Amino acid sequence: MSTLYSSVTSAPLISAVICTYNRSDYLEQALESLCHQTLDKARFEVIVIDDGSVDDTQSVIESFTRRLALHSAYQRNSGLASAKNHGLFLARSPLVAFLDDDDVLDARCLEEHCLAHQRYPDPQFAVLGHTDLAEGPRQSQLMQYVTAIGQHLFCYPSLQPDAQLDYTFFWGGRSSCKRAFLLEHGVFNPVFRFGAEDIELGYRLSRVGLKVIYNAKAISRMLRTLTLDDFCRRCYLQGRSNWVFSTLHDSPEIRQWAQTDGIEAEWALIAPRYDEILASARGLDRLAHERARVGLQLDPLTTRLLHRAYEMSFRASRIKGSIERMNEPVDDHRHWSAEAPEDRAEGTETITVVDPAATLEMHTLSDQASLHALRHTRSSAIEHQRLVEDRLLQDPFATDIAGYCWVCQQPTRLAIDYSSAYRVQGKLTPNWRETLTCACCGLHNRMRAAIQLIETELRPAPHADIYLTEQTTAVFAHLKRRYPNVIGSEFLGDEREPGWVSAAGIRHEDITRLSFKRAAFDVILSFDVIEHLPDHQPALAEFARILRPGGCLLLSAPFIADRAETLVRARLSENGQIHHLAPPEYHGDPLRSEGCLCYRHFGWDLLGEISAAGFTQVSALHYWSRTLGYLGADQMMIRAIRQ
Repeated sequence: MSTLYSSVTSAPLISAVICTYNRSDYLEQALESLCHQTLDKARFEVIVIDDGSVDDTQSVIESFTRRLALHSAYQRNSGLASAKNHGLFLARSPLVAFLDDDDVLDARCLEEHCLAHQRYPDPQFAVLGHTDLAEGPRQSQLMQYVTAIGQHLFCYPSLQPDAQLDYTFFWGGRSSCKRAFLLEHGVFNPVFRFGAEDIELGYRLSRVGLKVIYNAKAISRMLRTLTLDDFCRRCYLQGRSNWVFSTLHDSPEIRQWAQTDGIEAEWALIAPRYDEILASARGLDRLAHERARVGLQLDPLTTRLLHRAYEMSFRASRIKGSIERMNEPVDDHRHWSAEAPEDRAEGTETITVVDPAATLEMHTLSDQASLHALRHTRSSAIEHQRLVEDRLLQDPFATDIAGYCWVCQQPTRLAIDYSSAYRVQGKLTPNWRETLTCACCGLHNRMRAAIQLIETELRPAPHADIYLTEQTTAVFAHLKRRYPNVIGSEFLGDEREPGWVSAAGIRHEDITRLSFKRAAFDVILSFDVIEHLPDHQPALAEFARILRPGGCLLLSAPFIADRAETLVRARLSENGQIHHLAPPEYHGDPLRSEGCLCYRHFGWDLLGEISAAGFTQVSALHYWSRTLGYLGADQMMIRAIRQ
């Protein structure tokens, strides 16, 4: 297919993001429909975000990992907006389609989304697809009413193909957009657990030119038949979200869309009759269902009464939700921002952001020149980061700060350790990279960042073969729970043969001569190990040997961002004597009380050495986040792909 994105020859063109919660049966059918798309499977990826399901959702996801380019992530139940953001941040494609877990796609659906974006390549254009009812829901009087007549669920009958629409048609579950446009101008507000999250984002994006194009050929079909109580519950939750929407954006336009003007007076009339309204609707709905079951039609009068009862019950439920939300204590919904929380007031004692991934500022750098360019274009942001870190040190007795742990997926306290601190312009400054330890999981800054980058940048399949050059650490323990095929090791002395396993189950490996077969792993992870080798280049060659073509290496080591060439601190002579070229520096080691000697602080030439070892797409991931506790100037990890 000729495409606007033809320069991206191997990367997926579109990411299909599905957020799911306890709907494994529907999810299975949705994923099955993705297996039969006319768009080549190499041109799309599937991202499934499990929002805390307790059914067999995970096993359903795993059953499709060999049939689709499928990546999944599990999060504690946080709601639809948070899950959509999670999927957005995991996606790699220039286009992102947000799909519902209870919809199946027509075979051409994804291709039609791509074709529409090809016709409208400007970043501000989104595409709305068409959703029909599957055979089961089509038999329901209620489903017919909420789609074709009352148009509470969809309002397609009034739309013309290729119509250019406003933000109120940026419907979740059937829309696609340019990923970069959302990342630049705004993401979903996680205060919306259900309802209005799509339109609220659309409203914010409309300020920077969002337009929605309707493509009637991008077809999906809804599998789930809602009952009357289901839909009233949906309206109640929608009412709650609508009230929050109207307070976030206090304008007549939004209040009209949210239907919140005058609801207190209207509720005063409805409240005494609320149960009666719902009971009447249930009775008529039951009658319609029974007549349909035996093949009888409703007469025109009963049909009008049924539709009137539907309308009254939906309106009453929606107002009830808005009124109850209005009368609840004020929470943080007024203060949430699509901007990183670092840009809000500093010094607060809690972190309330539900979507911390949005606070990670990350840039991919290829060489020292790209770092200089980043510093030039982001000078004000980098200065802001320095000021944030300075302010955190104003209290000389501070022992921790508030933060959010990606590993624990919850707010936490991040402990500050001054044991390896140094002075910067006379101020005692902690080694940020090796501190900020989460009170819950015990992982510090570098460890937590490594796990996040593994999950969001490398995204291994659940049963990927992974080698980690450590085994007795909390990082290994976490990854082993998440990825059962991970193998770790430690260096237990020159007298051991690589591959030997101790009575305690600890595997010995010398990473300069590993025992593994060629092309044994999908992913290799090495965090702050190679600096302890007298000669690190054989280890890079071994990593390339045991990694499968297309596999990924993620590596960290002490890195001096302003040096083109590596600083050699010590050398080992031919007779085994250590010659120190700088004051000896020892790093902590869980198996050696004396620690490990650091031979090098690497410069940008390390990326060239990795390329020479057999890797391509070698880059440094430059990251920072106050909320996530990834502090310190020029924090970087190196990512590379096996040729």
